[in-house]
Amino acid sequence: MVRREKKVARRLKYECPFLRVYEDDVTLPGGKRGRRVVVDHDGAAAVLPFTRKGDVILVKQHRYVAGIDSLEIPAGKKDEKGEDGRRCALRELEEETGHVSDALTWLTSIYSAIGFSNERIDIYAAYDVYPTGRDVLGDDDEYLEIVKMPFEEALAMAKQGDIMDAKTVVALLMAADR
Repeated sequence: MVRREKKVARRLKYECPFLRVYEDDVTLPGGKRGRRVVVDHDGAAAVLPFTRKGDVILVKQHRYVAGIDSLEIPAGKKDEKGEDGRRCALRELEEETGHVSDALTWLTSIYSAIGFSNERIDIYAAYDVYPTGRDVLGDDDEYLEIVKMPFEEALAMAKQGDIMDAKTVVALLMAADR
């Protein structure tokens, strides 16, 4: 039987439009007190886009916190807690790559950092993506480079550690099993 912690008190430390950071006092299973930092996140969705030829479309962007240029699947935060993951994934696909799809399949959902955050990312695969003819928008603070490559090459990069973004690695591995 799993022994659970119980929240005794909560203090808001930081808030922005899509997340809140709390410091919680908890009672541990043995009766002692503990403290937990909790990042309450509205959630996100991500999509692994496949072209009709079987290539995947990834985005390369600089990730300030990690200090690296990261190759990733298109993804973004939900506009509000409870937003449908499919809707969010299709929006991010179009915003970040200029492509759309009529064939979206759920792959899995993951918690990105389960030790301190409840951010849940719904991950999809989009098949037969096609360009809209519009410019890639991205968000005002995003600078994206579109990278198209064979699926097998992206999968190999994930297995070799050249792609390190967790949601992207999970999406590639899940898609490889299908």
